[in-house]
Amino acid sequence: MLTNKLALKYAQAVYEIASEKAMLDVVEKQLKLVEATIAGHADLATLMYHPLVPAPAKKETITRVFAGDLDGFVQNFLLLLIDKRREPALPAIISEYTRLANEARNIAEAEVFTAKELSAKQLEALAAKLSKVTGKNIVLKTTLDQALIGGIVVKIGDKLIDGSVQRQLKALKAALLTNQAVAV
Repeated sequence: MLTNKLALKYAQAVYEIASEKAMLDVVEKQLKLVEATIAGHADLATLMYHPLVPAPAKKETITRVFAGDLDGFVQNFLLLLIDKRREPALPAIISEYTRLANEARNIAEAEVFTAKELSAKQLEALAAKLSKVTGKNIVLKTTLDQALIGGIVVKIGDKLIDGSVQRQLKALKAALLTNQAVAV
């Protein structure tokens, strides 16, 4: 919980400055580059997130690894996180920043869970339908989940639309166990 509050505070600060500088997209791309680079290299992740590695070593590594790839603002933000010993919160900060930036751009991320892959046409139709319902531009993030058996589950923010066969079977089972009729 503390990490989430902390991440939100840092993300809001970065968002406000990036917004003032009209750099929302640039900052987001650079933060995601940092996140992907750290996640893609186990040694770098260990160095960045280990509490016993001294701050100067982390700062030097960030400066060398991302030389020329980061705007001064983004690099200074990363160095500030290191100085404050908040680098373990970086993934949560980036996630919150992305959420704030998407909110400003009227974009909603929809997590879509299906038992089998959807075609490009189906994904396009789903995005259009969800966009119409939410009034926002939709970015789909798809995940295969064989446990669903069939159907689809969509999560947008804190809203959940469950049209899976798995849910219908659970409802039927519960109804049968309690001797109640149910429409499936």
